Amino acid sequence: MSILLIVGLIAIFYFMLIRPQQKRMRQQMELINNLRAGDDVMTSSGIYGTITEIEEDTVLLEVAEDVEIRVAKSAIARTFTAHGEPEDEEEPEEEADTGAGEASSGEEEGDSAGEGDKS
Repeated sequence: MSILLIVGLIAIFYFMLIRPQQKRMRQQMELINNLRAGDDVMTSSGIYGTITEIEEDTVLLEVAEDVEIRVAKSAIARTFTAHGEPEDEEEPEEEADTGAGEASSGEEEGDSAGEGDKS
């Protein structure tokens, strides 16, 4: 009975602690391997910038016009540039056009009625 309890605790620790941490490490390594010049990123210390050059273990970040800093690749915590942007941008525009057309006609009717009530 006590062996079952120990095995159960080990399984809980694996699924609650070890496995999620391994997943986060895999995602971080994938992020670092997919960095490209021109990506907008944030470092682990909260510095925002655009990658201008990638070296073996470091990247050059442009944090302001003509101001570059060198940071370790492992310090990159997040990227804001998706590499498939052109495809992603087209879809929301189509949805926005459809939604905007419906909202516009509704707003015009509402505005007309609203203006008539105020006068």
